[in-house]
Amino acid sequence: SGQGLTVDVNPNSGTVFSAWYTYAPNGAGAGGQRWYTAQPAPFVPGARSIPVTIYETSGGAFDAPTDPAQKTVPVGSGTLAFQSCSAATFGYSFTGGSSNGLSGIIALRRVGPVPKGCTS
Repeated sequence: SGQGLTVDVNPNSGTVFSAWYTYAPNGAGAGGQRWYTAQPAPFVPGARSIPVTIYETSGGAFDAPTDPAQKTVPVGSGTLAFQSCSAATFGYSFTGGSSNGLSGIIALRRVGPVPKGCTS
């Protein structure tokens, strides 16, 4: 509730990119907003489980020039696990940043159409 995660898988280039909008453990409002990205090393097309590194970016603002204080650092790891063409899970474990020590699994479901050629 109140968070979102988008995942873009490109099997032609062997890349995945994920953006996760959520809140700090005890945060609400603009100061509690958190943006994480998750990126793997290249993966083999057809893989059902993809390990990723989770990054936290701080110091930025929407619709503003890049701030020299903006920084992106690795803060944890995760696994995208695909059960079918329309269902997946995202397991995460934070080892740094504002969510240090948190871990869990988020159930994901596709909100758009299943891509042509997806058979499972």
